[in-house]
Amino acid sequence: MVTTVSIIVAVMALSFAVFQMIRNLRAAQGYGFKVKRMIWMLCLAAIVFSLGALGGGGNPCRLLMESTTAMQSMYMLAFCLNPEREDAGVYRIFPGLLILMLVYYVVCLTGIAPMPSDMLCVAVADVVVLLGMSVFIRKVYLRLRDVKVVMKSGNSWSFLTICSDAVYMLVPAGILLLMHALSGVFPAGSVTFVLVAVVLVHLEMIMVCVRVSYDSAFAIMHDHERIIVESMKLSQADVTVSPDSRRESQYKELYERISHYFEVSKPYLDGNLTINDVVKVVYSNKVYISKAICHYTGRNFRQFVNYHRVMYSMALFRENLELKVSDLAEHSGFNNMVSYTMAFRLFMDETPSDWCRKERSRILKPKK
Repeated sequence: MVTTVSIIVAVMALSFAVFQMIRNLRAAQGYGFKVKRMIWMLCLAAIVFSLGALGGGGNPCRLLMESTTAMQSMYMLAFCLNPEREDAGVYRIFPGLLILMLVYYVVCLTGIAPMPSDMLCVAVADVVVLLGMSVFIRKVYLRLRDVKVVMKSGNSWSFLTICSDAVYMLVPAGILLLMHALSGVFPAGSVTFVLVAVVLVHLEMIMVCVRVSYDSAFAIMHDHERIIVESMKLSQADVTVSPDSRRESQYKELYERISHYFEVSKPYLDGNLTINDVVKVVYSNKVYISKAICHYTGRNFRQFVNYHRVMYSMALFRENLELKVSDLAEHSGFNNMVSYTMAFRLFMDETPSDWCRKERSRILKPKK
């Protein structure tokens, strides 16, 4: 039975990888960083599952270890708080563990070493989940430690994406905790409990893969996510103000100074730009700057800045079609992919990945 389950999950992993490749090819979509990583990790996981099934007819605890490691590898790709460059090594831990499993299984199949014991497999699964939770907690801590970043990106959408990450991270921990509790109370059913845990972990891995494929914060509520983003367009942090006729010319002159500053100096490329920085340049105060921007664009200061960042990122991509979405976000002044994706959807009604795919296809399309 366990061997059958191992084969099934291996086929599922390969099937999802093939599905994603076909989907990208049909849509003429280049393989982005996340999708590439997901495809090769799914293939790697399928090989590990298969070798584990061949080594002694399959083992539920071994399958649990493989499943949790593969799931955490996928989760790191769906993580909304994307890693900075200095944290890249942390996110290679789980794929590295899969590679170590593959190498060790090959050694075991040659008869040089025995397959890992049940206790060791369960212990590794527990450590992998705890390590994933540690990475999440660390990223949230680093995010909250920088007050400027919190104030700039502290909106409802960022909160929702962090909550989504937390749910996906806590689910495997809850699954393993429940498995240990039930196995302690009902020792005779330990194998069944482990297999149920494996199935649940694989269901979550599929949902995480869906998040990566669609570049979405949610796995099964894409329409609801779209509604949330659309609703944000209707909300304004600043109250819409119509200046009286006596100050109309003053607001117009102020807005022209702001626009000229943004066009020439491109201050929005600074990820730490605040309205106080603009105050010092245009020689006005925060209230007048906010009113002028809101009157002539219908946007608040944050949206005004992000609009220029999005437009700049689009221009960058048109100049270099090889740039990744993460590169566009970084070079345009965004501090993370969550803010970039949210702002892009707000102004362009689609994700950066979808726009890049269509724009690349349009530019590279042979002229008749």
